[in-house]
This record gives sequence, C-alpha cells and structure tokens, in this order.
Amino acid sequence: MADSRPRVSLLRFGAPGPYVVSMLIAGLLWLPIRLWERDGSVQAAVVQAGLNAVIWGFAFFFTLSWFAKPRPAEADRVAAWAVVETALRRGEPPADEAGRAAVADNLPAVRRGALFGVAGGVLLLGALIVLALDAGSEVAAVGFGIVLVAVLADAVRTARRERRLRAALASVQGG
Repeated sequence: MADSRPRVSLLRFGAPGPYVVSMLIAGLLWLPIRLWERDGSVQAAVVQAGLNAVIWGFAFFFTLSWFAKPRPAEADRVAAWAVVETALRRGEPPADEAGRAAVADNLPAVRRGALFGVAGGVLLLGALIVLALDAGSEVAAVGFGIVLVAVLADAVRTARRERRLRAALASVQGG
C-alpha cells in the first residue's frame, strides 16, 4: 500500500534538481571539515568533500523527503505537488479540474528541476571528475561519472514525462 503522507521537498523542482541542491549543500558543509583535517593536497581534500557530498546529499534529500512534516500553512502546496508527482508517474493528467490546474501550475517547476539537475550536475560533478583525475584518484572519478550518468538519466526521464504530460494536458483541455 502506498504511503498516504505527503512528502516534503525543500524545493519544488522536478527530479533531479532537489538532489543536486542537497548534494551542493552537503559538499559545502563537508569542504571546511575536509580542508581542516587534510593530510595531502587541497585537491584531495576537495575530492573527499565531493565524495561525502554525493553520499550525504542523497541521505539529506531522502531524510527530508520522507521524514519531514509539512507545516499546516503549506498543506495546499504540498497536496498540489503530490498531485503533480502522481500525474508524472502515471503519465496522464488527473480527471478533475482542480488536479489539472495544479499540474498546469507546477509543470514549469518540474522542467526547471530537470534543467537545473543537468546544469548543476554537469558543473559540479564534471569539476569533481577533473579534480579527481588530477589528484590521481581514478576510482573517485569513476564514481562521480556514475553519479553524473544517473543524474543525467533522471533528468532526461523527468523531461520526457513532463513533455508527455504537457501534451496530454493540452489535449484534455482542448488546446
């Protein structure tokens, strides 16, 4: 049975935007720690902070998505976002007018999340791949590459679902 609790998201973005944001936040939190306790070069400390960012960014995103409770003032927004997530998974707009309006209002945020996920993922993970190769850590570079491919695949999947849902919504609304 599906969980009926509404999920909370820090940002109302489509996938993989929230993960990239949480990865960036985790990296910025880990960077001073890794620089302070570094034994080697600054590059190695940045690569270690990047590895922590990839792991802890996922943990941060997962924890906030599933265990945070929405404030009562955000109940309508959370409910509308849940309708959009369901419509994206199913690939068809809701049957009721209020659901279609919620989907139409939030589709630009879904697209922004996919675009931000691609741009942020390529910039952040691409830079970490280059730094890892320069620091001589090929295993870390491969790990960052795998995460980058996963982020890009999720962004492409989200963009395709968004376009398909936008087209289905236009045909239902007669436009």
